[in-house]
Amino acid sequence: MSFQLPELSLKEIFENKYLLNEVNILTEYRKEAFDYYAKLNVEISPLYIKNFDISGLDLSKSKIFYEEKYNIDKEILTFLEKIVNFPYVLIINGKVAKVNIPEIFLKTGLKIESIKSYFSNEEKIKEIFKYKTISNKEDKFAAFNDAFFSDGLFIYIPKGIQLKVPIRIINLINNEGIISTIQNFIVADNDSKFVILEENFTKEEFLLQSLHSQNLNVYLNEGSELEYITVCNFNEKTSYFSNRRVVCNKDSRISWISGYFGGLITRIKTDNFMKEQGAFSNTIEVLVGSLKQRFDITSYLTHAAPYTQGVALSRAVLKDESRSLLKGLIKITENAKNSNAYLEEHAMILNRGARADSIPGLEIANNEVRATHSASVAQIDEEQLFYLMSRGLSEMESKKLLTLGFFDPLLVKILSESIKEKIKELIEDKLENKKRKIEEKLIVTEEIKEFKELSPEKMFETHYKYRK
Repeated sequence: MSFQLPELSLKEIFENKYLLNEVNILTEYRKEAFDYYAKLNVEISPLYIKNFDISGLDLSKSKIFYEEKYNIDKEILTFLEKIVNFPYVLIINGKVAKVNIPEIFLKTGLKIESIKSYFSNEEKIKEIFKYKTISNKEDKFAAFNDAFFSDGLFIYIPKGIQLKVPIRIINLINNEGIISTIQNFIVADNDSKFVILEENFTKEEFLLQSLHSQNLNVYLNEGSELEYITVCNFNEKTSYFSNRRVVCNKDSRISWISGYFGGLITRIKTDNFMKEQGAFSNTIEVLVGSLKQRFDITSYLTHAAPYTQGVALSRAVLKDESRSLLKGLIKITENAKNSNAYLEEHAMILNRGARADSIPGLEIANNEVRATHSASVAQIDEEQLFYLMSRGLSEMESKKLLTLGFFDPLLVKILSESIKEKIKELIEDKLENKKRKIEEKLIVTEEIKEFKELSPEKMFETHYKYRK
């Protein structure tokens, strides 16, 4: 469980030029967050403390990245030229390098802005902090991000706007030994509907360890719908820590689809807070571990209102000396009558050196609800493996087939065929230890293919309530 973090102080970040004009309320907020970072344990829940493991993390020689200069890889530039007609953001080393919003989307009122431009504007800071859903008192690494974040996004989807193409966020780490820190805010107005596709990559030739830290604050107003897709393909020297919390108001819906394949340490906390009646959350998480990777994945289903529904499904396949810790908690408050929640955590181990733990939990304060969970950890079925090999398949082909079959109950729930096929491809690559160039890892979604031949006006529509 040993690990090393850099010795940090607030003085260090305030000596950097980009923060010289920061407003006082943000400075004070950072100081408060740093205090919590300094005193909180890396794991505060007694349920998980004995299983917690991020051994191998060594950021003692890493520095927070504040520089304004960075290189944009040719592969990324070539790819961006192909999607110029669609909204996207390129973030390099935790800095917003490019925001592309075609004119037709700007006219709808869609906003995608770098929050760094807000640092010197007190009113802007107050405006976006109204939608802050993550508290720095709850998690050491959330507090770390709140203290040191250097950039991020504010995304606003106007009332009634329903985007048919995804907003793409491409995170690229192309320097070694750095800590990139971003804080994102996503606000969906009433009856809006949209998809965000986040893709995370690093270059392959790093020697020093790096960390990409993210706090993601999501606020869904009445009747809005968001599908958030994450594909993590960082290299074996880059760790990824992300705290994500969504507040779901009346009749809003959130779907998380996450594929974790790369990285050294991947630590994700997703909290679905169903605040008002009719809210719905759906979480699907797929991970494949190899070498000495560590995955620490937590899903919370918090029901705070009646007639809310939540589902969280996590599956892991581990080989070599990798390890996964799948954690989850269903929490139903006293006034959340007729809520329905289901939590599932399953892991399959391909060899003796790998390890997996699944720890589901229930905290129920109302009798008129339905809350169930299931969890399992097992080695690959030797009889099934023998059967497939007796039919002429190699051991690798047999393991690949059994792995895809293990993930299939989750993959069939992914509506986009392009996303589904890409995740299958990444699963196979991981099992075969296959390396791909960045442009080969990027996802071209079904929606983009479908609307590439159509006029820009057909890339979105307005909810019937707000049509003129």
